[in-house]
Amino acid sequence: MKIKTFIQLLLGFVFIVWSCKNETTYQGNHDPDVIKTYRNNSTPVSKMDSLASVNFITKQKLTELYELMSLYSSNSSDSLLREILYPQIESYFLANDSTNIVNLLNEMDSLRVNFVEIHQLKLLKKDSLLHDSVKSINYSVRYFSKDKKLIDSLQKSATYILKKEPKKFKHEFVFYFSNLNNIQKAPKDSISSPLTQ
Repeated sequence: MKIKTFIQLLLGFVFIVWSCKNETTYQGNHDPDVIKTYRNNSTPVSKMDSLASVNFITKQKLTELYELMSLYSSNSSDSLLREILYPQIESYFLANDSTNIVNLLNEMDSLRVNFVEIHQLKLLKKDSLLHDSVKSINYSVRYFSKDKKLIDSLQKSATYILKKEPKKFKHEFVFYFSNLNNIQKAPKDSISSPLTQ
């Protein structure tokens, strides 16, 4: 009986260690040839009030943008590749918005990011998608090194505009990010509470 309990505890411990290890290593797919083809094309949305649909598309767009940026950042010696990727990155933003791009690329360069994962999306407003509607979302981005080890996990917020495409489909939109920021953690209150007697 003791041996059976010991084996169960050992297996439970191994599972916990394995789960924690997977949290700190990159597990996704990263194909530079596929990433190079990313374009900020219009996206058909069938159910305009579907929160799940909006979350799915937003996560896809954020992933595409961050993967393009990580590929750009991790290939600093390949000027031709960077020349090709930069206009693609720009296409995810409204015209003449280089500040967000430069800030994110500097962040990735300083951390030496090679792989990214987007997690925990949370729409801040639960309204339907309208023509040129502005949306805000909180999300978590995880940065990984060349050897697929976790570098950092940051809480961020994004503001994006959904521009309706006057093309074939009734509900086709293009996502344009207008702001990508780190979420600042609130400082802990340093004032101690008074003693009560």
